[in-house]
Amino acid sequence: MKHSVRLIETKGSKREIRKLSVASDRLTLGRGTDQSIQIADKRLPLAHSTLILKDESVEIRGNSSVTFTVNGQASRRAQLVPGDIAEIAGHTLEVLAEDGTLVLQIEIGDTQFEPLRDRFTTRLRELDIKTRSLSWALFLVILAAGAIIPSAGFFVGMETLREAPLPDDGIWLSGDLHPTHAFLGDNCEACHTTPFVSTRQEDCLACHSTVQHHFATDLFGHDYFVGDTCQDCHREHNGPEAITRSDQATCTGCHTDLERSGYPSLLLSATDFESNHPDFKISTLRMQEDKSWQSIRFNLSDEGLTEVSNLKFPHDVHMDSEGLMGPDGNVNMACGDCHTPEKGGMRMQTVTMENHCASCHELTFDPDVPDRVVPHGNPTDLINMLRGYYAYQYFQQNDSDEAYQAIRVAPEPTRQARRPGARRQSIAGFQRELPAQAGAQEAKSFVDDRVDEAASTLFEKRTCVICHELAETSRDGRWEVIPVKLTADWMPLAEFTHDPHKTMACEDCHEASTSNVAADVLMPDIDSCRTCHGGEHTENKLQSTCIACHGFHLDNQAPMSVLLSVDQSGNLIDQSGRFVDKLGNILDGSNKISESSEL
Repeated sequence: MKHSVRLIETKGSKREIRKLSVASDRLTLGRGTDQSIQIADKRLPLAHSTLILKDESVEIRGNSSVTFTVNGQASRRAQLVPGDIAEIAGHTLEVLAEDGTLVLQIEIGDTQFEPLRDRFTTRLRELDIKTRSLSWALFLVILAAGAIIPSAGFFVGMETLREAPLPDDGIWLSGDLHPTHAFLGDNCEACHTTPFVSTRQEDCLACHSTVQHHFATDLFGHDYFVGDTCQDCHREHNGPEAITRSDQATCTGCHTDLERSGYPSLLLSATDFESNHPDFKISTLRMQEDKSWQSIRFNLSDEGLTEVSNLKFPHDVHMDSEGLMGPDGNVNMACGDCHTPEKGGMRMQTVTMENHCASCHELTFDPDVPDRVVPHGNPTDLINMLRGYYAYQYFQQNDSDEAYQAIRVAPEPTRQARRPGARRQSIAGFQRELPAQAGAQEAKSFVDDRVDEAASTLFEKRTCVICHELAETSRDGRWEVIPVKLTADWMPLAEFTHDPHKTMACEDCHEASTSNVAADVLMPDIDSCRTCHGGEHTENKLQSTCIACHGFHLDNQAPMSVLLSVDQSGNLIDQSGRFVDKLGNILDGSNKISESSEL
């Protein structure tokens, strides 16, 4: 498609229309005389934005921290199609399609050009120097205090000058460094490697070498982020103030209209948390056939969403207001009895039997010996412990040489020390032999019966089965406990800290007291968060921008790694070439996406 640029400027009662020749698919817009499209308006920076002309759209990229609005939404980067209107400092930019030509129509509003020109026009007769001796005196004072005296520090020593009640080099310096960079001290050259040149991208990456890219540029091979620098989002020398931009235009510049960006994406567009944000997605675990666990993403709104942890745990029973009967009497439990935040409050510590459950769920097996408990974990270890215990009980009840010989287990053959390569020799008298005494069968029957009775009670009646799912058979015996794994990170692509929410009760967000099965997903939905959190310009809620919950850089994973490529057959594939569905789940044994899937 052909391209054309049309400038419309109103001067008084006249309306002037100019057409610009388009020799490149990349135009610049701003106040500077070197811009492809110059708008002489002091409200505009010298270089405001870059316009990239495509076949059926125009991409506008704001330079540095400038913003504009597209169809009423604040943005820093946008994809414009015919019918879209962008507003830039009182001027409108509209994309039109006319007879096979893509027209970029810019209507220039009140430019305030004359005040700007007059501002930089000075006539000698207007200076009236003779009557401004006081101004010249003030100028000389400022020159001495701001330049001459501080410069003397290079000759007499800057520390000496700083100790004196005179202006020093502090008058030249920017604000204090952010605490994260405080270790640099006065070593300005660590960041400002070239005199009179702003900190460059490579200067930042010299230390921040492990920073991950936000966008998987190697996957798509486009230049969407070309020209962006660390300084676009990070501001130093502001003391303890945040070093990172927090305005949501940093994110909405790209995420306003992902569907029309021209790149395949499983993400949904978002412009404001309160008014336009997709439902939350969570990651939960599913056990595979080989007993391994795979994290799979779901929408919180999906019907039938469950947590498959293989654990039986009714929250409503444990949080009963009337309490529970524990070993030491009635116990009233709270969420904090089992759920303890990690340091920093990002996630919860893992719930374990030893630290959280054992105080009430005792693993006793013999009423006559209440202090003796079986180990928690491997069923084989439990069976072996019971065999040893009941073998000892038989010996205690039949204290005779015959009984001892019947139940004793001879040790493994003892080996002599030997040189490397020498032949192994057993010490005579320590060969493993089965007991030949007549009481052996009686001892074995006694131990087997007791072990079977105790294990059956533990596994099937009153202990293991209360909390665990059991399999009918096992490699090591009759019982097998299906592995348990709780989801530790429900929202790995978002940041949430419990510490700022300490003023709230747990049940304000997690409906645990009404949950009667462990499979319930008790994560709050977006409406729950919106009761307190609004968008960037909310008036009666907490102002929450994108950066409050989402990071731009993530360790070992770009947040936009969920962006997938499309193969020649139209299937979505990840960076490893594996097929995925519309939720980003890896498809096993399938070579295509179902027809109902959408990009």
